[in-house]
Amino acid sequence: TIRMIPHKTKRGIVAVTHLKVFEGIPPPYDKINRMVIPDAPKLGYKYCLLGRLTSEIGWNHYVLSG
Repeated sequence: TIRMIPHKTKRGIVAVTHLKVFEGIPPPYDKINRMVIPDAPKLGYKYCLLGRLTSEIGWNHYVLSG
């Protein structure tokens, strides 16, 4: 969300001017064939733990909070 950018500082104003937001797939990528990774859609899971998900992408404090 835009609230996470410090938009009231000079550095934040520059960041907001560089921000691009798309709804859907942006124009250069909408014509490229998309690939499906067979292992990605694990349909057996009905839920996931947010802490586990964030630790898999690099958050190091899951053990402290969970």
